[in-house]
This record gives sequence, structure tokens and C-alpha cells, in this order.
Amino acid sequence: MKRIGYLGPCGTFSELAARQYLARHPAGDVRLVALPSLYEVLAAVARGEVAEGVVPLENSSEGAVNQTQDLLVHTFPDLRIKGEIILPVVHCLMAPPGVKLETIERVLSHPQALAQCREFLSRHLPGVQVVETDSTAAAVQLVASAGASWAAIGPAEAAREYRLEVLVEKINDCTGNATRFVVVGHEDCPWSPGCKTTLLISAAHRPGALYEVLGEFAARGINLTRIESRPSRRRFGEYLFFIDLMGHRCDKPVQEALAAVALRAGLRVLGSYPADDRGMPGDAGFPPEELKEPAGGISGAASIKTGSAGKAMLPSHARREKIEKLRQAIDNVDEQVVELLARRSALVACLGKLKAGIYPVRDPHRESRVLARVSHLARLKGMDPAVVEEIYRLLIRYAVRLQEQQQVEERTSCSPPCR
Repeated sequence: MKRIGYLGPCGTFSELAARQYLARHPAGDVRLVALPSLYEVLAAVARGEVAEGVVPLENSSEGAVNQTQDLLVHTFPDLRIKGEIILPVVHCLMAPPGVKLETIERVLSHPQALAQCREFLSRHLPGVQVVETDSTAAAVQLVASAGASWAAIGPAEAAREYRLEVLVEKINDCTGNATRFVVVGHEDCPWSPGCKTTLLISAAHRPGALYEVLGEFAARGINLTRIESRPSRRRFGEYLFFIDLMGHRCDKPVQEALAAVALRAGLRVLGSYPADDRGMPGDAGFPPEELKEPAGGISGAASIKTGSAGKAMLPSHARREKIEKLRQAIDNVDEQVVELLARRSALVACLGKLKAGIYPVRDPHRESRVLARVSHLARLKGMDPAVVEEIYRLLIRYAVRLQEQQQVEERTSCSPPCR
């Protein structure tokens, strides 16, 4: 029997997410196991007591669930994300039969649920004591057994489970409130269409380090759907970055981007998994050649046309979308290139100031070294060195003009005034 753990007790949003996951991915004989904390859910997976665990990762109105992120990074680094569920979250205020809204003395719920209903509580229950619990269902249990004028915030299903009455429905401040849950196991999923990948990045503590990492994805047209920072716990001011991208780690563009990022920063792949359709849409690309299967092997393979050379061909509408996305990616790269050129020009201007009256503008040996270096870099990147060298000859001429102008301005500013 397969066992799947979730944050209990019965009646939590985590249980609803787990049941939704099972409805989409039937697995025969399965037992859901309620566990008392997020730590216990992940610990049970790590120990092999359950095959998978369902835990909340982020909420549309309150952001990341930091405890889940920190546990995956620091406490259970060997676990992998293998699925996600986007669950619409509708909170209700519930109390024992006979308790009225105006008599409520205390409201109990999970900290995230209380935060998501902050405006309702301030407006309708000002001054009422607010108590945090380990889960929404734990709050419902306490209210049901207390025999007092207490109320709980949680899903309507929990009210039915514990025989409470719903006093007010839909009390969350944001009507589109949703929580993203992830399924955690010992390995992520094999390639399939419409996947998402979650990364953990540790960038160097220097100007432009994160910018360079993100540029590797932009250059390949890879859509990033989330960037979240957390303290590294190593030293003050050092952060780790969670990044979600559309695509599987085995997609060729993603593979290339990850290889490039690994040269610039610390990198850990937390998992690749099928994206929930209610999450942010994106183009997950096509499988690398070694993962492609004949028609019938991968669901939907028959809808991909094959050309005379046996290569997969996109339908015309999909090709247009792909072209447009690539053009957008090129536009993004152009913006980065111009930004870098502006930064280079500013540095050149500063150099011109320092040279004024002391050093000549032209330095043939320096120019030769620059051209040789960029030609070498071009070869490493698979570009034509002659083209790159020509571009840099133009940049050097532009830099010379800038520095000559800078020296003229310096001499003018330093000359004695006319008498």
C-alpha cells in the first residue's frame, strides 16, 4: 500500500490538496496519513515511512511558506519536488452551534489563514483575541472541544467534519486566493510535456552576479515564473534564491542554461515535475532527442508532424508562438546588451578622466589584448571570432572618442580663467 503524508489532522487544506493530487494521478491502493507538522511530513518521507508528502509552498496573497522552503534547503536536502497542486482557498468562520458572531471571544487558525483574513477580522471582530495553531483543522478541533465562545477559520469541509456551524462564508481578503502545494519524494519526475523545474541558486556577493544568472535563462527564452530569496543561514546579508522555470531539466535549452549557471553560481535542482494548469502557463519545450519515443509511447505524440528528414515539426500556430517567444527573448537580450554597453561606456569615461594630462588615450598593447581575449571568448561560445572582433574594433574607436572628449573637458575645467 502506498502511503502519502500531509499536514493534519483531517480537514486541512493540505488534505484537500492531497486528495486532488490522487484524483489526477490514481495510484491504486493508497492511504493518506495525517501528520502533526510540516517537519514531520518531510521527515516521514526522508525515513521512508511514507512514499510522498504534500506540503504548502506559497500562497497567492501571503507569499512563500518559509518553513517549507527552509526545511527543503537545510534539513532535508535529498528530497525532490515531483508534483504541484494549485488549490483555490476559501476560508470560512465557524463556531459551535448557538455561538453568534457578536459573542465570539477568540479566533483560532493557522498563521497563514489568519493573515489571509486580516481585513475581515479587523472589520468584524475588532479586539477579539487571535490564536495561532499548527493547522486550520487543529483550530477547528480545539474550537469543537472547548465548549466556549470560540471560532475557527478554515475550509467548510472541516466544519462538517467536526460538527460546527459556518457563521460567515468566503472571509479571505483576496477573492482569488490560492495556495500552491508541492508533492515531495526521493526523486523527481521523468520528462513529460508541460513541466516546471525548481532551482536553488547561491550567487556570488558582487555587483551583477544575480543579473548574470538570470541572463542565461533570458538568452534561451526560458520563462521564469518565481524568484524568492531566503537567508542562507551562513552569514548576515547572504541569500539563497528559489527560482521556478517553465521546462524540464532534460529539455535542451534548460540543460544549457543550467550548465552555464553552474559556472557562475552554486546550483541545486530541487526537482522537475508536471505543472498544474492553474499555475502560470508557459512553454515547456520538447524532449531532448534521447528521451523521444515513437508514436504511442508519449501521450499526444501523434499530434506532432514529422518532416521528410524525420525531425519533429511544430504545427503552424505553435510555430508562430515559438517564433514570437524567441523574438521576445531576443528583445530581452538586446536590452541587456545595451545596458552593459552603457555600463562599459561609463567605465571608459572614468578611465579617460584618470588619464587626463598623464597618459595617452590610445594604448595599442591594451587594445590588442582586448581583441585577442574577445576572439578567444567568441570561439568558446561557438561564435565567429572575426565578427566579434569587428564589433569590438567599433567599440574601441567609440571609447577613444569618449576619452578624447573627456580629456578636453578636463583641460577646459582646469585652465585658469581669462583676465
